[in-house]
Amino acid sequence: MNTPIQTTPPAVSDRTADWQPRPALREAMQQIAMIAVDDSTAVISDRSMTFQNLGERTTISAQPMNVDTIDGMRIAEIITIRTPLTAFKLFDEKNYSFINIFATTGAIVRDADGEDLLISRVPLFEGDDEVLADFYTPLIADAARLQPVGPFSGLYHYEGRKEEYEAAFVGVPGWDEPSYWGSEEFAYAEERLRAQGAYANAGDTGLTVEYPWEQGAVSAIAGDCTSMLQIRSDQPHPSAGNGLFYRLSLPTNFSDDEASEYAAKLNRAELEAVDAPPFFGAWCAMPQSGTVSFVGFWPNLLYRSGTVASIAFWTWARSRFARQVIGNL
Repeated sequence: MNTPIQTTPPAVSDRTADWQPRPALREAMQQIAMIAVDDSTAVISDRSMTFQNLGERTTISAQPMNVDTIDGMRIAEIITIRTPLTAFKLFDEKNYSFINIFATTGAIVRDADGEDLLISRVPLFEGDDEVLADFYTPLIADAARLQPVGPFSGLYHYEGRKEEYEAAFVGVPGWDEPSYWGSEEFAYAEERLRAQGAYANAGDTGLTVEYPWEQGAVSAIAGDCTSMLQIRSDQPHPSAGNGLFYRLSLPTNFSDDEASEYAAKLNRAELEAVDAPPFFGAWCAMPQSGTVSFVGFWPNLLYRSGTVASIAFWTWARSRFARQVIGNL
C-alpha cells in the first residue's frame, strides 16, 4: 500500500519573511557562525550564513516549520546546509550514485530545478533547547565544514586520482588518531536498540542492526526481509581519516541503472521531506550489487558521546522512510 510522504508545507516560504528565530536558535546560529570568523567574504544573519568552504560557497540556514509529526511531536524549524557545486556540473546524475559512496556528512543531490547541490538537513523539535545547544550546534558547524570532503574524495576516485586527495593532504583534525568511538559506545547502542525490539549485536569495533522491511520481520537469519545497518570504527575514510563509518543496506535487487535511479530519488526525497531523520550522509548504489545503501562517515572531529545510538535510531527511521518512498515510486 502506498504511504504519503510529508513534504514542506506550501505556506512555509510565506511565513519566513516575518519570522524571527527563538532565542535558543538565534544563539545557536551565532555559535555556528564562528566557523567563518576569518572569512572576509562571509555573509551572516541571525537565520543564515554563507561562507567559503573548500572552494565552494556553503550556506547554513534555518526556516520555520511548525509541523506536527505522526507521533505527536512538533518540528519547530529545519536547519539546512546547502553547497551549490561548481566542479560537478557536467556529470550525468547516475554518476552521483558512485561518488556518494564516499559521503561524509552530506549528499550530492540534483534538485527539481536541475541544480547540483550538497545537502544536509536537521529537524529541530519544539522544546529541544538543550539538545540544540549541546549537540546540534557543534555538529552542524563541523558537519558543514566537512560536507565537501566526501564528494571531492569520490570525484578524485572517479577520475583515477585518489592519491591526490588522501587524508594526510586534507588534514581533518584527528584524522591520524585511533577512532574515538570505543566498545562502550557500541554496547550502549545495542542495549537501547534491543530494548526497542531491534535485532542488534555489538562488538569492540562496531555494531550491526537489522530493521524490519516487512511487517513482523526480525532477522534475515530467520528468513525475514530486513534492512541492515553496519557501524564501524575500524574503516577509515580515504580522505577524512579515522572515525565512524556507517552503512544502511536495503534488501533490494535492482539493476545497476535502477539502483542509481532509486538512490537519486531517495536523496531528493530527503531534501524535500519534513518529518524525516537528520540527513548526514547520502543514498548511493553499490556497484554490481543491485543494492541501494545510505552511507556516511563521521571523522574523529565529530565525536560526541552517544552518537552511535543516535545514528542507529535515525537509521531505523530512515529505513521506514525509504520503504515508504520506494513503495510510492
